[in-house]
Amino acid sequence: MRRWLLEPHVRRWWDDGVHDPYPDAELDHYRDAIRGLDRTYRYVAWLGDRPIGMLQHYLIDDHSDYARTLALGERAVGVDLFIGEADLIGRGHGPAMLRQFLRDVALPFHGTNVCVIGPTAGNKSAIRAYEKAGFKRLREVRVPGEPEPELLLRMTRSDLDTRVDDR
Repeated sequence: MRRWLLEPHVRRWWDDGVHDPYPDAELDHYRDAIRGLDRTYRYVAWLGDRPIGMLQHYLIDDHSDYARTLALGERAVGVDLFIGEADLIGRGHGPAMLRQFLRDVALPFHGTNVCVIGPTAGNKSAIRAYEKAGFKRLREVRVPGEPEPELLLRMTRSDLDTRVDDR
Protein backbone atom coordinates (compact mmCIF):
# COMPACT_ATOMS: atom_id res chain seq x y z
CA MET A 1 0.00 0.00 0.00
CA ARG A 2 1.30 3.45 -0.90
CA ARG A 3 1.82 5.85 2.00
CA TRP A 4 0.59 9.34 1.25
CA LEU A 5 2.53 12.41 2.15
CA LEU A 6 0.38 15.50 2.27
CA GLU A 7 1.33 18.11 -0.27
CA PRO A 8 2.60 21.33 1.36
CA HIS A 9 -0.57 23.34 0.60
CA VAL A 10 -2.79 20.68 2.26
CA ARG A 11 -0.42 20.26 5.18
CA ARG A 12 -0.55 24.03 5.79
CA TRP A 13 -4.25 23.74 6.71
CA TRP A 14 -3.94 20.49 8.69
CA ASP A 15 -0.69 21.23 10.53
CA ASP A 16 -2.22 24.11 12.48
CA GLY A 17 -1.65 22.85 16.02
CA VAL A 18 -5.24 21.68 16.56
CA HIS A 19 -4.17 18.03 16.62
CA ASP A 20 -0.72 18.38 18.15
CA PRO A 21 1.81 16.81 17.68
CA TYR A 22 1.37 16.47 13.95
CA PRO A 23 0.95 13.96 12.29
CA ASP A 24 0.52 11.46 15.15
CA ALA A 25 -2.42 13.23 16.79
CA GLU A 26 -4.08 13.67 13.38
CA LEU A 27 -3.68 9.94 12.71
CA ASP A 28 -5.18 9.13 16.14
CA HIS A 29 -8.16 11.28 15.17
CA TYR A 30 -8.70 9.11 12.07
CA ARG A 31 -8.13 5.87 13.96
CA ASP A 32 -11.02 6.84 16.26
CA ALA A 33 -13.25 7.20 13.21
CA ILE A 34 -12.17 3.82 11.84
CA ARG A 35 -12.99 2.25 15.20
CA GLY A 36 -16.47 3.79 15.11
CA LEU A 37 -15.80 6.24 17.95
CA ASP A 38 -16.49 9.24 15.72
CA ARG A 39 -19.64 9.59 13.60
CA THR A 40 -17.73 11.06 10.68
CA TYR A 41 -17.70 8.92 7.54
CA ARG A 42 -14.52 9.08 5.45
CA TYR A 43 -13.82 8.01 1.88
CA VAL A 44 -10.81 7.89 -0.39
CA ALA A 45 -11.35 9.91 -3.57
CA TRP A 46 -10.24 8.14 -6.74
CA LEU A 47 -9.60 9.41 -10.24
CA GLY A 48 -9.61 6.27 -12.36
CA ASP A 49 -7.35 3.83 -10.51
CA ARG A 50 -5.44 6.59 -8.69
CA PRO A 51 -6.23 7.64 -5.10
CA ILE A 52 -6.14 11.43 -5.13
CA GLY A 53 -7.69 12.67 -1.91
CA MET A 54 -10.26 12.28 0.82
CA LEU A 55 -13.89 13.19 1.38
CA GLN A 56 -15.87 13.02 4.60
CA HIS A 57 -19.39 13.74 5.80
CA TYR A 58 -21.15 13.98 9.14
CA LEU A 59 -24.40 15.23 10.59
CA ILE A 60 -23.71 18.58 12.24
CA ASP A 61 -26.03 17.71 15.16
CA ASP A 62 -23.87 14.64 15.96
CA HIS A 63 -21.15 17.07 17.08
CA SER A 64 -22.99 19.07 19.74
CA ASP A 65 -20.31 21.69 20.50
CA TYR A 66 -19.86 22.42 16.81
CA ALA A 67 -23.63 22.48 16.26
CA ARG A 68 -24.05 25.04 19.08
CA THR A 69 -21.29 27.18 17.59
CA LEU A 70 -22.81 27.13 14.11
CA ALA A 71 -26.38 27.68 15.38
CA LEU A 72 -27.81 26.74 12.00
CA GLY A 73 -31.43 26.31 13.07
CA GLU A 74 -31.80 23.47 10.56
CA ARG A 75 -30.64 19.89 10.11
CA ALA A 76 -27.51 19.87 7.96
CA VAL A 77 -24.67 17.67 6.78
CA GLY A 78 -21.08 18.85 7.10
CA VAL A 79 -18.51 17.86 4.48
CA ASP A 80 -14.79 18.24 3.95
CA LEU A 81 -12.43 17.24 1.19
CA PHE A 82 -8.89 17.56 0.02
CA ILE A 83 -6.96 16.65 -3.08
CA GLY A 84 -3.52 15.44 -2.06
CA GLU A 85 -1.87 15.24 -5.47
CA ALA A 86 -0.15 18.45 -6.59
CA ASP A 87 -0.62 17.83 -10.32
CA LEU A 88 -4.42 17.67 -9.87
CA ILE A 89 -4.92 20.84 -7.83
CA GLY A 90 -6.65 23.74 -9.55
CA ARG A 91 -7.86 21.53 -12.40
CA GLY A 92 -11.58 21.56 -11.50
CA HIS A 93 -11.69 18.16 -9.82
CA GLY A 94 -12.70 19.45 -6.37
CA PRO A 95 -16.03 21.08 -7.25
CA ALA A 96 -17.07 18.14 -9.46
CA MET A 97 -16.05 15.56 -6.82
CA LEU A 98 -17.89 17.46 -4.11
CA ARG A 99 -21.12 17.81 -6.09
CA GLN A 100 -21.17 14.11 -6.95
CA PHE A 101 -20.32 13.15 -3.35
CA LEU A 102 -23.17 15.27 -2.00
CA ARG A 103 -25.68 14.02 -4.57
CA ASP A 104 -24.77 10.32 -4.39
CA VAL A 105 -23.49 9.83 -0.84
CA ALA A 106 -23.70 12.50 1.87
CA LEU A 107 -27.20 13.95 1.47
CA PRO A 108 -28.95 10.60 0.87
CA PHE A 109 -27.02 8.96 3.73
CA HIS A 110 -28.33 11.51 6.25
CA GLY A 111 -31.69 12.13 4.57
CA THR A 112 -31.33 15.88 4.56
CA ASN A 113 -31.33 18.60 1.91
CA VAL A 114 -28.83 21.04 3.44
CA CYS A 115 -25.04 20.90 3.55
CA VAL A 116 -22.48 23.25 5.07
CA ILE A 117 -18.73 23.43 4.75
CA GLY A 118 -16.38 25.55 6.85
CA PRO A 119 -12.93 26.17 5.43
CA THR A 120 -10.52 28.37 7.32
CA ALA A 121 -11.45 31.93 6.36
CA GLY A 122 -7.97 32.47 4.90
CA ASN A 123 -8.10 29.43 2.62
CA LYS A 124 -9.03 31.37 -0.52
CA SER A 125 -8.44 28.50 -2.96
CA ALA A 126 -10.80 26.18 -1.05
CA ILE A 127 -13.45 28.89 -0.77
CA ARG A 128 -13.22 29.54 -4.50
CA ALA A 129 -13.62 25.80 -5.23
CA TYR A 130 -16.62 25.48 -2.90
CA GLU A 131 -18.32 28.48 -4.50
CA LYS A 132 -17.71 26.91 -7.93
CA ALA A 133 -19.41 23.78 -6.61
CA GLY A 134 -22.46 25.89 -5.74
CA PHE A 135 -21.96 26.76 -2.06
CA LYS A 136 -23.01 30.24 -0.95
CA ARG A 137 -21.37 32.26 1.82
CA LEU A 138 -23.33 32.25 5.04
CA ARG A 139 -21.12 33.88 7.70
CA GLU A 140 -17.79 33.71 9.47
CA VAL A 141 -17.73 31.71 12.73
CA ARG A 142 -15.21 31.32 15.53
CA VAL A 143 -14.96 27.66 16.51
CA PRO A 144 -13.56 27.16 20.03
CA GLY A 145 -10.13 25.52 19.91
CA GLU A 146 -9.50 26.46 16.27
CA PRO A 147 -6.71 28.96 15.59
CA GLU A 148 -8.58 30.84 12.83
CA PRO A 149 -12.24 31.55 12.06
CA GLU A 150 -14.15 29.44 9.53
CA LEU A 151 -16.07 30.87 6.62
CA LEU A 152 -19.32 28.91 6.72
CA LEU A 153 -20.79 28.16 3.29
CA ARG A 154 -24.15 26.51 2.62
CA MET A 155 -25.73 24.52 -0.21
CA THR A 156 -29.18 23.01 -0.55
CA ARG A 157 -30.37 20.10 -2.66
CA SER A 158 -31.97 22.59 -5.07
CA ASP A 159 -28.63 24.43 -5.40
CA LEU A 160 -27.00 21.08 -6.14
CA ASP A 161 -29.56 20.34 -8.83
CA THR A 162 -28.71 23.62 -10.58
CA ARG A 163 -26.22 23.11 -13.40
CA VAL A 164 -22.70 24.31 -12.55
CA ASP A 165 -22.17 25.26 -16.21
CA ASP A 166 -24.79 28.00 -15.81
CA ARG A 167 -22.69 29.87 -13.21
